[in-house]
Amino acid sequence: MKRSTETLLMCIFFFIVAIYLVDCTVDAIANLELLGASMLAFKPSFTVSNLVNPQRRWKEGSRQRNYAGLHTPVYRVLNACQQMMLDKSISRDFDVYMNRGQSKHIYRDGILEVVMCRGYSAVSIGARMIFAVDEWDKTIYHIDSSGRLAVTPFTQDYDMTDVIAQAIEAVEVVAEHYNAEKYKAIDAAKAEQEWYCYGADNLGVVNDSWERATVSLWHIRDSNKSVEWVKYWGRMTPNGSKQYKTTTGEHPTAYRVAIGDKSYWVPHSICSRTTELHGGRQSRHDGTSRFLGFQMHTQTLDLPVWWLEKTVGVDWSDKVEPLGRSEFFKSFVKPRRQWRRR
Repeated sequence: MKRSTETLLMCIFFFIVAIYLVDCTVDAIANLELLGASMLAFKPSFTVSNLVNPQRRWKEGSRQRNYAGLHTPVYRVLNACQQMMLDKSISRDFDVYMNRGQSKHIYRDGILEVVMCRGYSAVSIGARMIFAVDEWDKTIYHIDSSGRLAVTPFTQDYDMTDVIAQAIEAVEVVAEHYNAEKYKAIDAAKAEQEWYCYGADNLGVVNDSWERATVSLWHIRDSNKSVEWVKYWGRMTPNGSKQYKTTTGEHPTAYRVAIGDKSYWVPHSICSRTTELHGGRQSRHDGTSRFLGFQMHTQTLDLPVWWLEKTVGVDWSDKVEPLGRSEFFKSFVKPRRQWRRR
């Protein structure tokens, strides 16, 4: 009686286990079916390089490339990457070409490439091209960070947030491995091979201690005498030998100028001129060449205040207003003699 009871309980136990296994199997099959359906809807993509026509449509000489208008989205990536490199001071780790024109790129071998060239634009991370615009049918191909491919007709308002994020992540990888000491060693080795001036003859130095005032004036003529100078240069070559060279130049000893309504001789040795360049930068004339050219308009010089007070007068600031062009030529330029045929 006891043995039959144990057998019945064992049968019930195995029956419950069998039901549980069947239920788990059914659930597993259902989950696999759902997973398979989702995989059919989302097929991860690796690169879009094989989707873009490899033949370039706009050539360098084609005027239509100027109106292609396919570069606006990638411009945002270029600007974001460049700003990141400037903030991190790692521009030297990249090949950067961002001058004005139809071609721009930011490149780091094996890590990042952002390129815009005559209507063509693409972004590559490593070996994967994650963004590109087909020039022929104006289609955007984009693989997001999760590997999902998007194929969209071109629009200048295309959302580049994901592309920028992937590109910035690549820039951050470079920033983490940036080695400033490497470039210091490269600069030091390069400086040893650059030409340096170790001597000069007849070369004056612009005096920075004088108080100066910028004066507009007319250039009448140069002095008959000139100063010839010589610079002596040397450098160390990569094989350890030394090289030497000399450079020469000349400039007038003085300039005949019209300040206000009178003319004066201004020595070259007291002249100075600072020119403001694009972006607010300033360029200082080194004094090795002439300060004034033969122009049909007024020019400026930074003259010492002591010279103006001594030559023009203590009230020089009231006497330096330049003449008009016609008045200047009438007063200081001799008319050419006209020969008549007989």
